[in-house]
Amino acid sequence: MALFIMLGPIAWLAIAAGLQMAGALLFFKSTPDPILITTSIFITFGIYSLNKFTDCEDGFNCPERRMFFQKHSKLILLPISLFSVSLTLLATTNRLYFFHILLIVVGILYSVKLIPHRQFRSTGFTRLKNILLIKNITVSLLWGITPFALAASRVGISNIPSPSDLYVLILAFCCTWLINTTSCDVRDIAGDRHVGVTTVATKLGKRNTGLYLLGFGLVTSILVCIVGAVGLAGRQVCMLFIGTMLWTAIVALPIYFSNLRIPNNFIEPLIDSQAIVCGVGLITLASF
Repeated sequence: MALFIMLGPIAWLAIAAGLQMAGALLFFKSTPDPILITTSIFITFGIYSLNKFTDCEDGFNCPERRMFFQKHSKLILLPISLFSVSLTLLATTNRLYFFHILLIVVGILYSVKLIPHRQFRSTGFTRLKNILLIKNITVSLLWGITPFALAASRVGISNIPSPSDLYVLILAFCCTWLINTTSCDVRDIAGDRHVGVTTVATKLGKRNTGLYLLGFGLVTSILVCIVGAVGLAGRQVCMLFIGTMLWTAIVALPIYFSNLRIPNNFIEPLIDSQAIVCGVGLITLASF
Protein backbone atom coordinates (compact mmCIF):
# COMPACT_ATOMS: atom_id res chain seq x y z
CA MET A 1 0.00 0.00 0.00
CA ALA A 2 2.84 2.38 0.89
CA LEU A 3 4.47 1.63 -2.46
CA PHE A 4 1.27 2.56 -4.27
CA ILE A 5 0.88 5.79 -2.30
CA MET A 6 4.47 6.87 -3.05
CA LEU A 7 4.66 5.79 -6.69
CA GLY A 8 1.02 6.46 -7.64
CA PRO A 9 1.48 10.22 -8.28
CA ILE A 10 4.56 9.45 -10.41
CA ALA A 11 2.60 6.89 -12.44
CA TRP A 12 -0.14 9.52 -12.89
CA LEU A 13 2.33 11.89 -14.58
CA ALA A 14 3.79 9.05 -16.63
CA ILE A 15 0.34 8.13 -17.96
CA ALA A 16 -0.19 11.80 -18.84
CA ALA A 17 3.03 11.74 -20.87
CA GLY A 18 1.76 8.72 -22.78
CA LEU A 19 -1.55 10.43 -23.51
CA GLN A 20 0.21 13.56 -24.74
CA MET A 21 2.48 11.51 -26.99
CA ALA A 22 -0.54 9.74 -28.46
CA GLY A 23 -2.33 13.06 -28.94
CA ALA A 24 0.67 14.66 -30.66
CA LEU A 25 0.93 11.76 -33.12
CA LEU A 26 -2.79 12.00 -33.87
CA PHE A 27 -2.44 15.76 -34.39
CA PHE A 28 0.24 15.01 -37.00
CA LYS A 29 -2.26 12.70 -38.72
CA SER A 30 -0.31 9.61 -37.73
CA THR A 31 -1.44 6.47 -35.95
CA PRO A 32 -0.37 6.19 -32.29
CA ASP A 33 3.00 4.47 -32.02
CA PRO A 34 3.04 1.96 -29.10
CA ILE A 35 6.82 2.16 -28.73
CA LEU A 36 6.95 5.97 -28.59
CA ILE A 37 4.01 6.04 -26.17
CA THR A 38 5.43 3.33 -23.92
CA THR A 39 8.91 4.84 -23.77
CA SER A 40 7.42 8.27 -23.02
CA ILE A 41 5.70 6.67 -20.03
CA PHE A 42 8.89 4.90 -18.94
CA ILE A 43 11.15 7.96 -19.28
CA THR A 44 8.71 10.22 -17.43
CA PHE A 45 8.33 7.69 -14.63
CA GLY A 46 12.11 7.37 -14.45
CA ILE A 47 12.71 11.13 -14.24
CA TYR A 48 10.17 11.76 -11.49
CA SER A 49 11.07 8.66 -9.48
CA LEU A 50 14.75 9.66 -9.60
CA ASN A 51 13.76 13.08 -8.28
CA LYS A 52 12.26 11.52 -5.14
CA PHE A 53 15.68 10.22 -4.07
CA THR A 54 17.28 13.68 -4.24
CA ASP A 55 14.50 15.90 -2.84
CA CYS A 56 16.05 16.82 0.50
CA GLU A 57 13.26 19.37 1.07
CA ASP A 58 10.86 16.44 1.39
CA GLY A 59 12.39 15.90 4.81
CA PHE A 60 10.36 18.95 5.84
CA ASN A 61 7.50 19.04 3.33
CA CYS A 62 6.72 15.32 3.26
CA PRO A 63 8.88 13.43 5.79
CA GLU A 64 7.07 10.12 5.26
CA ARG A 65 7.99 10.19 1.55
CA ARG A 66 11.59 11.10 2.32
CA MET A 67 11.83 8.26 4.81
CA PHE A 68 10.24 5.80 2.36
CA PHE A 69 12.76 6.44 -0.42
CA GLN A 70 15.66 6.45 2.02
CA LYS A 71 14.51 3.13 3.44
CA HIS A 72 13.95 1.62 0.00
CA SER A 73 17.16 2.88 -1.61
CA LYS A 74 17.28 -0.11 -3.97
CA LEU A 75 14.35 1.44 -5.84
CA ILE A 76 16.95 3.71 -7.47
CA LEU A 77 17.39 0.78 -9.86
CA LEU A 78 13.88 1.48 -11.18
CA PRO A 79 14.62 4.77 -13.02
CA ILE A 80 17.98 3.39 -14.20
CA SER A 81 16.25 0.32 -15.63
CA LEU A 82 13.49 2.37 -17.26
CA PHE A 83 16.02 4.67 -18.95
CA SER A 84 18.06 1.69 -20.15
CA VAL A 85 15.06 -0.24 -21.48
CA SER A 86 13.69 2.85 -23.22
CA LEU A 87 16.98 3.76 -24.91
CA THR A 88 17.55 0.16 -26.02
CA LEU A 89 14.02 -0.22 -27.37
CA LEU A 90 14.14 3.10 -29.20
CA ALA A 91 17.59 2.50 -30.67
CA THR A 92 16.82 -1.00 -31.93
CA THR A 93 13.61 0.17 -33.63
CA ASN A 94 15.11 3.33 -35.21
CA ARG A 95 13.01 5.59 -33.03
CA LEU A 96 15.73 7.19 -30.90
CA TYR A 97 15.60 10.95 -31.51
CA PHE A 98 17.49 13.96 -30.17
CA PHE A 99 14.64 14.93 -27.85
CA HIS A 100 14.76 11.51 -26.14
CA ILE A 101 18.38 12.12 -25.18
CA LEU A 102 17.66 15.73 -24.21
CA LEU A 103 14.71 14.67 -22.04
CA ILE A 104 16.75 12.08 -20.12
CA VAL A 105 19.84 14.29 -19.72
CA VAL A 106 17.84 17.30 -18.52
CA GLY A 107 15.74 15.02 -16.29
CA ILE A 108 18.91 13.77 -14.59
CA LEU A 109 20.36 17.29 -14.28
CA TYR A 110 17.01 18.38 -12.81
CA SER A 111 17.43 16.03 -9.85
CA VAL A 112 21.14 15.23 -9.47
CA LYS A 113 23.79 17.76 -8.46
CA LEU A 114 26.00 17.65 -11.55
CA ILE A 115 26.01 21.31 -12.63
CA PRO A 116 29.09 23.33 -11.55
CA HIS A 117 27.94 26.14 -9.31
CA ARG A 118 29.89 28.94 -7.65
CA GLN A 119 28.64 30.33 -4.37
CA PHE A 120 30.35 32.21 -1.56
CA ARG A 121 33.77 32.01 -3.27
CA SER A 122 33.66 28.23 -3.44
CA THR A 123 32.78 25.93 -6.32
CA GLY A 124 30.39 23.05 -5.89
CA PHE A 125 27.63 21.34 -7.77
CA THR A 126 23.92 21.96 -7.94
CA ARG A 127 20.87 20.67 -9.82
CA LEU A 128 18.53 22.49 -12.19
CA LYS A 129 15.78 22.32 -9.59
CA ASN A 130 17.80 24.60 -7.30
CA ILE A 131 18.40 27.37 -9.86
CA LEU A 132 15.94 30.26 -9.60
CA LEU A 133 13.63 30.55 -12.64
CA ILE A 134 15.66 28.02 -14.65
CA LYS A 135 13.78 25.16 -13.02
CA ASN A 136 10.35 26.57 -13.94
CA ILE A 137 11.36 27.52 -17.48
CA THR A 138 13.04 24.14 -18.05
CA VAL A 139 10.00 22.15 -16.88
CA SER A 140 7.66 24.35 -18.91
CA LEU A 141 9.57 24.19 -22.19
CA LEU A 142 10.75 20.58 -21.94
CA TRP A 143 7.38 18.98 -21.16
CA GLY A 144 5.50 21.46 -23.34
CA ILE A 145 7.56 20.89 -26.49
CA THR A 146 8.73 17.27 -26.20
CA PRO A 147 5.59 15.37 -27.33
CA PHE A 148 5.26 17.54 -30.44
CA ALA A 149 8.99 17.40 -31.17
CA LEU A 150 9.00 13.61 -30.95
CA ALA A 151 5.89 13.37 -33.15
CA ALA A 152 7.52 15.65 -35.73
CA SER A 153 10.70 13.56 -35.61
CA ARG A 154 8.71 10.41 -36.28
CA VAL A 155 6.23 11.71 -38.86
CA GLY A 156 8.12 14.55 -40.48
CA ILE A 157 7.79 18.30 -40.09
CA SER A 158 6.07 18.59 -43.47
CA ASN A 159 3.04 16.77 -42.07
CA ILE A 160 2.06 19.57 -39.69
CA PRO A 161 -1.62 20.27 -40.52
CA SER A 162 -1.46 23.90 -39.34
CA PRO A 163 1.69 25.58 -37.97
CA SER A 164 -0.32 28.29 -36.19
CA ASP A 165 -2.47 25.67 -34.46
CA LEU A 166 0.68 23.83 -33.42
CA TYR A 167 2.14 27.00 -31.89
CA VAL A 168 -1.02 27.58 -29.86
CA LEU A 169 -0.98 23.96 -28.63
CA ILE A 170 2.67 24.19 -27.59
CA LEU A 171 1.90 27.47 -25.84
CA ALA A 172 -0.98 25.80 -24.00
CA PHE A 173 1.22 22.95 -22.79
CA CYS A 174 4.09 25.26 -21.80
CA CYS A 175 1.86 27.75 -19.98
CA THR A 176 -0.04 25.11 -18.03
CA TRP A 177 3.21 23.39 -17.03
CA LEU A 178 4.64 26.75 -15.90
CA ILE A 179 1.60 27.42 -13.71
CA ASN A 180 1.71 23.85 -12.40
CA THR A 181 5.37 23.79 -11.39
CA THR A 182 5.27 27.31 -9.89
CA SER A 183 2.16 26.46 -7.87
CA CYS A 184 3.92 23.34 -6.58
CA ASP A 185 6.73 25.63 -5.42
CA VAL A 186 4.14 27.59 -3.44
CA ARG A 187 3.04 24.36 -1.75
CA ASP A 188 6.67 23.68 -0.82
CA ILE A 189 7.64 27.16 0.40
CA ALA A 190 8.24 26.09 4.01
CA GLY A 191 10.48 23.16 3.09
CA ASP A 192 12.40 25.08 0.43
CA ARG A 193 13.14 27.89 2.86
CA HIS A 194 14.15 25.37 5.51
CA VAL A 195 16.85 23.79 3.28
CA GLY A 196 17.81 27.05 1.56
CA VAL A 197 16.34 26.39 -1.89
CA THR A 198 15.39 29.64 -3.63
CA THR A 199 12.32 29.59 -5.87
CA VAL A 200 9.97 32.17 -7.34
CA ALA A 201 7.52 31.29 -4.56
CA THR A 202 10.05 31.74 -1.73
CA LYS A 203 10.99 35.11 -3.23
CA LEU A 204 7.49 36.46 -3.88
CA GLY A 205 5.43 34.62 -1.27
CA LYS A 206 2.14 32.80 -1.74
CA ARG A 207 -0.08 35.81 -2.44
CA ASN A 208 2.19 37.57 -4.92
CA THR A 209 3.00 34.33 -6.75
CA GLY A 210 -0.72 33.65 -7.11
CA LEU A 211 -1.33 37.14 -8.49
CA TYR A 212 1.58 36.80 -10.90
CA LEU A 213 0.27 33.49 -12.24
CA LEU A 214 -3.27 34.85 -12.48
CA GLY A 215 -2.06 37.81 -14.52
CA PHE A 216 0.08 35.58 -16.69
CA GLY A 217 -2.86 33.26 -17.39
CA LEU A 218 -5.22 36.12 -18.22
CA VAL A 219 -2.77 37.86 -20.57
CA THR A 220 -1.91 34.71 -22.52
CA SER A 221 -5.57 33.68 -22.72
CA ILE A 222 -6.56 37.10 -24.09
CA LEU A 223 -3.78 36.94 -26.68
CA VAL A 224 -4.93 33.48 -27.82
CA CYS A 225 -8.53 34.71 -28.04
CA ILE A 226 -7.37 37.55 -30.28
CA VAL A 227 -5.39 35.12 -32.44
CA GLY A 228 -8.50 32.96 -32.80
CA ALA A 229 -10.78 35.92 -33.48
CA VAL A 230 -8.68 37.14 -36.40
CA GLY A 231 -8.50 33.64 -37.85
CA LEU A 232 -4.81 32.91 -37.30
CA ALA A 233 -5.61 29.73 -35.36
CA GLY A 234 -8.55 27.33 -35.29
CA ARG A 235 -11.44 27.83 -32.89
CA GLN A 236 -11.11 24.32 -31.42
CA VAL A 237 -7.41 24.84 -30.69
CA CYS A 238 -8.10 28.13 -28.94
CA MET A 239 -10.87 26.50 -26.93
CA LEU A 240 -8.43 23.79 -25.87
CA PHE A 241 -5.98 26.48 -24.73
CA ILE A 242 -8.63 28.27 -22.64
CA GLY A 243 -9.98 25.00 -21.27
CA THR A 244 -6.60 23.68 -20.12
CA MET A 245 -5.63 27.03 -18.62
CA LEU A 246 -8.92 27.22 -16.74
CA TRP A 247 -8.56 23.65 -15.44
CA THR A 248 -4.97 24.32 -14.34
CA ALA A 249 -6.08 27.39 -12.41
CA ILE A 250 -8.99 25.58 -10.74
CA VAL A 251 -6.97 22.59 -9.52
CA ALA A 252 -4.27 24.92 -8.14
CA LEU A 253 -6.76 26.76 -5.90
CA PRO A 254 -6.28 24.48 -2.85
CA ILE A 255 -2.65 25.61 -2.69
CA TYR A 256 -3.60 29.27 -2.42
CA PHE A 257 -6.73 28.97 -0.26
CA SER A 258 -6.11 27.00 2.92
CA ASN A 259 -9.84 27.03 3.74
CA LEU A 260 -10.38 24.59 0.85
CA ARG A 261 -9.85 21.52 2.98
CA ILE A 262 -8.56 18.83 0.64
CA PRO A 263 -6.46 15.96 2.05
CA ASN A 264 -2.77 16.24 1.17
CA ASN A 265 -2.81 12.84 -0.54
CA PHE A 266 -5.26 14.23 -3.10
CA ILE A 267 -3.68 17.64 -3.69
CA GLU A 268 -0.68 16.42 -5.70
CA PRO A 269 -2.60 14.19 -8.17
CA LEU A 270 -5.28 16.89 -8.39
CA ILE A 271 -2.77 19.54 -9.45
CA ASP A 272 -1.01 17.16 -11.81
CA SER A 273 -4.32 16.32 -13.48
CA GLN A 274 -3.43 19.34 -15.60
CA ALA A 275 -1.12 17.07 -17.59
CA ILE A 276 -3.86 14.45 -18.00
CA VAL A 277 -6.34 17.07 -19.22
CA CYS A 278 -3.79 18.36 -21.76
CA GLY A 279 -3.29 14.84 -23.09
CA VAL A 280 -6.99 13.94 -23.24
CA GLY A 281 -7.83 17.33 -24.75
CA LEU A 282 -5.21 16.91 -27.46
CA ILE A 283 -6.43 13.39 -28.32
CA THR A 284 -10.01 14.66 -28.51
CA LEU A 285 -9.01 17.62 -30.69
CA ALA A 286 -6.90 15.49 -33.02
CA SER A 287 -9.60 12.84 -33.34
CA PHE A 288 -12.00 15.39 -34.80
